[in-house]
Amino acid sequence: MSKKNNEVIKNENTVQAIVIADTFGDEFVPISNDIPHALLPLINKPLIDYTLEFLSLGGIEETFLFCCTHVDDIKDHINKSVKNNEVWTLTMKVNIIVSESCRSFGDCLRDLDAKGLLRGNFVLLEPGTISNIQLLPLIKKHNELTKVDKGAAMTVVFQEAGINHISRCPQEEVLIAVNSQKRILSYKKMWKNRERKVDFPLEIFLENPCVSLMHNLKDAHIAICSPSVLPLFSDNFDFQTKDDFVRGLIMNEEILGSTVYCHILKGSQYGGAVTSWRMYQALSQELRQNWIYPIVPSRKRNRALKNNVMVGEGTVFDDSTFLNNAVLGEHVSIGKNVKIEDAFVLSNCKIEDNVIITHSVVGPSCVIKAKSKVTAGSILGKGCVIEKDTFIENSLVQANEPEECGNGDKLGRKAYRLRIDDDEEEDRSIAILAKKMSRLHIQEENYESEYYSDGFSDSEADGLSYTQSPAPDDTKLFFTEVIDSLTRGFEDNLLCDNLILEINSSRYAYNVTVKEVNFNVIKAILTISLRHPIGAQYFSHLSRLLSYFAPVLKNYIRNESAMIDCLQAVEDVATSNEELKEKWVMFVLQYFYDKDYVSEDAILDWFSTLDQKGKFHTQVKPFTDWLQEAEEASSSESEGSD
Repeated sequence: MSKKNNEVIKNENTVQAIVIADTFGDEFVPISNDIPHALLPLINKPLIDYTLEFLSLGGIEETFLFCCTHVDDIKDHINKSVKNNEVWTLTMKVNIIVSESCRSFGDCLRDLDAKGLLRGNFVLLEPGTISNIQLLPLIKKHNELTKVDKGAAMTVVFQEAGINHISRCPQEEVLIAVNSQKRILSYKKMWKNRERKVDFPLEIFLENPCVSLMHNLKDAHIAICSPSVLPLFSDNFDFQTKDDFVRGLIMNEEILGSTVYCHILKGSQYGGAVTSWRMYQALSQELRQNWIYPIVPSRKRNRALKNNVMVGEGTVFDDSTFLNNAVLGEHVSIGKNVKIEDAFVLSNCKIEDNVIITHSVVGPSCVIKAKSKVTAGSILGKGCVIEKDTFIENSLVQANEPEECGNGDKLGRKAYRLRIDDDEEEDRSIAILAKKMSRLHIQEENYESEYYSDGFSDSEADGLSYTQSPAPDDTKLFFTEVIDSLTRGFEDNLLCDNLILEINSSRYAYNVTVKEVNFNVIKAILTISLRHPIGAQYFSHLSRLLSYFAPVLKNYIRNESAMIDCLQAVEDVATSNEELKEKWVMFVLQYFYDKDYVSEDAILDWFSTLDQKGKFHTQVKPFTDWLQEAEEASSSESEGSD
């Protein structure tokens, strides 16, 4: 076989990916006016670097980066990365495709179809995608699927995530119905659904013996595609987004002859994208806590401080500066008595004395003069100059005067407030939510009001109000997530190390104390055991459960204080479940004692705090009596030997 033929075969087997670099929206205005989405710094590292690193580690050999705006900036960055021998350049080739005429995600794919660059199954990424998954097994699985179902066009990747997961985005909430082969039968975006009910076609239940309705998912913005995907976009010009494509194929399955499947990420697998400022905030948090390992922020460009703060190279600040849950870019100068909390300050900014910045984003090269305050979801574009004693709340601000500048919109010589177009309520609501810096947790009350309210209040027309309904107890939400993680781990036989990572991520998300973590983890394990009927086989099931979770127990019961937390969890479960008898209490205490999870001293100290008139005290007393008798017998034997 000739060398040329060998090269052709190699090219045909090359694992390829498509990355769309543009969002085609105004989610990141005014910063996106000067910085392309692909180069938006996330913890002082451009978004595209995270994406390319993920693809390289995932097994991709050739990537097509499709650009429509800021093309020269992106080309310069990619060329610089190649020159500097970045990690992804060692195993992957990147081709930049330019088409300034494209106005949507679908237009890009139609243009790629016309160019004929793709040769087989490929990975399709939406803008700003970050993940840590291995792609080759997914591609192989999709390839096997196409052999069984010739019409299989796409496998959409979701991540399992509870209702309060920090990176679930309201605009991306999805409800899907799938059959036992994970073929998507119904796909509904919940954001635009203003009613409390969802309709499903009756035939999906009549034609499929098993149908699962899934709402515990978030879109990973990753899809494994067959070669038919690009021609399908070309043949259907109403497909402008991936969601349009998925819904269109499902609704017209008989006509188009194509099907869509899904793959669910679990455990430590992660997939997400920076699609809004809220998601920017969430992914920043997850990267800071190493939840997307091995994808991590640059250690060379950042130093980590206490209070969940990351600081870029060349940034200086006074000892009087208060920093909490913030990211500072490179070469930022900060004066005295400055407070920066729950905020992002990009590179080359100057912050003068007595400035307060909270829940906001400050773009590159901004100057905020003394005694000013920027708060409540404000976004400052590149080069803004905020004059002394200026108060900015819930506003988009840019340095250049906009075409429509009303009274009060001029905040300074280089600071103008942008107005939101109120022509259409739906567009208005999306624009508002795109620019807000909301809390990391979607609380249930706000979840319902955001989904089902008939509209936005007058105060929201100028920017989302920062007044929120009372939040549910974060500790209870943490406990619920721990229950979900441990239950899934036991059922799917997941590694306990991965479960510990999930629990720790939930801890940071809900900001619970170490004591609350210890207590709720033990309580969750015991609560899971009670789902098994209490009968002849119960205690063998409980032993198997406790043995499986041994690494988890050892991780959280590390000292005397944690032992007390553990025993208090036993007390809480026993007193909350009246059907539990003395035998259950004795078994659990004996197990924890025999495995050295709790010491005799800890048990006796804890027992001394129990209500002597209570039923639980009576249940525990035989065990403590046994401990004391054993101690006395041991002492007697020791004295006799002397």
